[in-house]
Amino acid sequence: QRAAMRRYYITPTLIAAALQHTNVNVAAFTTTTKTQILSSTTSSSANKRMTSSYTPNHKHALMWNSAINTSSTARYMNSNSGSSATPPFDMPPITQIGKMELEEIIEEVSNTSREESGYVIIDVRGEDEIRATGKLSPCVETLPLPYIAARGALALDEEDFEAAFGFAKPALDETIVFTCKAGIRSMQACQIAGAMNGYSNLVNYSGGADEWFGSGGW
Repeated sequence: QRAAMRRYYITPTLIAAALQHTNVNVAAFTTTTKTQILSSTTSSSANKRMTSSYTPNHKHALMWNSAINTSSTARYMNSNSGSSATPPFDMPPITQIGKMELEEIIEEVSNTSREESGYVIIDVRGEDEIRATGKLSPCVETLPLPYIAARGALALDEEDFEAAFGFAKPALDETIVFTCKAGIRSMQACQIAGAMNGYSNLVNYSGGADEWFGSGGW
């Protein structure tokens, strides 16, 4: 039987504080063109360090650069919905889970599929960090936080997202489970995905890689 999941409600004040902590150009998220969204910058040395070692889906780096320079309207809602909206959105509750719950989610995704389980698990650490520890599981995708926070990755349309990052963009009806090193960057990813991109089913693995690998891993 699954352990109880804790749910926390994030206020607009906390969202703003988190975005300021990552030095994200918040105004960039309220624009409607990819050029404006993806050209926002961050002065955080940590984010620069994580970004410098990561090229989204190396085979499609040119397509990613093309997406940055595209001026077509960014679609914030799932294209299957037939509608679009602009941020900020009402902040949904964020579910906090521990290692036991994540093990159960990984087992479900591994034994079925992302589509059947309804979960997409995303590690927002830098690629160098993931190389150092290994992935939490083969079913865990990689999308470093700077690409979510400063470059608006979740605002890309489905085709550009998959070309850039090598996996299907999360749909609005999927549950996104974010993980990082210690639960801080993953919490920021949850806040941005909810407030700026309209996702409502958000889960934060608060223990992160420190807990996962520190106690033996999967």
